[in-house]
Amino acid sequence: MNGFVLRTVIATAAITVALGTGVASAGPTLHGDPATPGTQLNVRSHDQHSYSCGTIGVTGGGVGTAPPNSIGQSNSVFFGSGPVQGGCVGSDGSVHFPSGHAH
Repeated sequence: MNGFVLRTVIATAAITVALGTGVASAGPTLHGDPATPGTQLNVRSHDQHSYSCGTIGVTGGGVGTAPPNSIGQSNSVFFGSGPVQGGCVGSDGSVHFPSGHAH
């Protein structure tokens, strides 16, 4: 299932960029999980929508979800601290490209 989510996020991101459609300013953010430094990444929803995200960085990658107005974990492996880029699809069909840092 996680592979499907990642492929869906990547395909949607490519279509969105190709079509030049805009995205809303509200959306998810990515940040390292202080409880598991260097190994996990959190996805945070700041609104009433849930998000499915694919993440990739110089030290690893993964996929994850965030419930509405809450924090979810990316099922990922990061082998150290570094920048991370994501592609997320919201439950409303919106597409976001958050960036963050795995710690």
